[in-house]
Amino acid sequence: MGKRKGRSNGEGSTYEYPKGSGKWIAQIYLENGRAIRRRAGSLREARAKLRELQDQHLQGVDLAMTQPTVAEWCAIWLNTFAINLKPNIREDYQGVIRRYIEDAPLGKKRLNKLTPIDVQVWVNQLCTQIAAQTVRNAHARLHKALAVAVRQRYIIRNVAENIELPSVRTPPILPFDLEQAQTLLKAVEGHRWYALYRLAVNLGLRQGELLGLTRDALDLEAGTLRICRQLQRITNTEGKRVFVLQTTKTRAGERTLTLDQALVKILREHVRVLDEERALMGTAWKDRHQLLFVTETGAPIHGSDLVQHFKRMLKRSGLPSKRFHDLRHTAATLMLTDGVPLVTVAKILGHSSPAITAVIYAHALDDAKASAIAGLSQKLEQSDAGITHTITHTSPQDDGAPLKEGRVPEHPNAGAGDGTRTRKGLPPAVFKTAAFAFSPLRLTFP
Repeated sequence: MGKRKGRSNGEGSTYEYPKGSGKWIAQIYLENGRAIRRRAGSLREARAKLRELQDQHLQGVDLAMTQPTVAEWCAIWLNTFAINLKPNIREDYQGVIRRYIEDAPLGKKRLNKLTPIDVQVWVNQLCTQIAAQTVRNAHARLHKALAVAVRQRYIIRNVAENIELPSVRTPPILPFDLEQAQTLLKAVEGHRWYALYRLAVNLGLRQGELLGLTRDALDLEAGTLRICRQLQRITNTEGKRVFVLQTTKTRAGERTLTLDQALVKILREHVRVLDEERALMGTAWKDRHQLLFVTETGAPIHGSDLVQHFKRMLKRSGLPSKRFHDLRHTAATLMLTDGVPLVTVAKILGHSSPAITAVIYAHALDDAKASAIAGLSQKLEQSDAGITHTITHTSPQDDGAPLKEGRVPEHPNAGAGDGTRTRKGLPPAVFKTAAFAFSPLRLTFP
């Protein structure tokens, strides 16, 4: 009798151990000879665990690897794999992990033991504690971390997919109209941040982009402004809050805009005053980034300080309460309703695609379409005003023959006797305009 062959790597087996105990083991061997085992309470469960081990082995999951907890993996992902995150985005991710994952039951589970039900329960619990949008953000961070775990062969699939998330109703965009925008600019006229407000309403720059504008980004001779950075405040390695300049939100956000003479004049005056202040302050001037918009001492402007000033200006002007970001919406809406092409507006705003602009500002596009239709209609009315249309109807030609008693006059479009549709005086197969029924259109010019 020949020697019995052993099982190949990854094939595996199930067995009861100890015998008669009702406790089962699912086991497979790896290429290096190491046995990987999973305990089960029944033969059926052991077989299911064996199939799971075999699937993971076939997918290339390193079964010999010590599986971290979900919270541990999130930290590994953030510190090792998420190397391209901007500092403020990294800080946001760290906050999400610390607040919503580390102390949750989900965070303490081993990565390979996490199930879709665990994720759904976690999401449901968060829904009772925080806003729906925050829940979706937390889930997005977990999903991204698990996607990297799949690529790194820690797990076979991303169990955060196909989770039921709370719905979020997008708030309506309520920009200023032209008169309100003019009222706001009138209120800040003469203030050191007037040029900042003017750029916000004129060009639709984001708050971080405005505060991150540097002197070298402005070319007054060429009349151009280059947007390539944004100002953010982060916590450094020493635990201190500091200002940093980083790249724009997206690559499409890097753009160069051409300024009109009015904006060039405003910015030229702003730079002149800024230079005077720098000269007066001397070494006490705190501008280390060569920023275009700063405080009285040259320090970067806190975003919260700008927002508070904005709210004071609204109250002083009697304008409705809005967010500072609504100035960006105002710029986009005013441009679109003024007939500026969608593609041009998208480039000015720094959107990666005109489709994004179309979705966000659908209300303005509707207004623009209505204005376009009304404008074309007015032009057509003006062109028609000089033309008089005269249409004369004449009766069908009469052959002069008297009608016999009881005979119905023949219709000029009556059919032939064989059922073929004809017109009077024409062969049955020929169809022509009934010129004898309607006289030609006469155009009379005044």
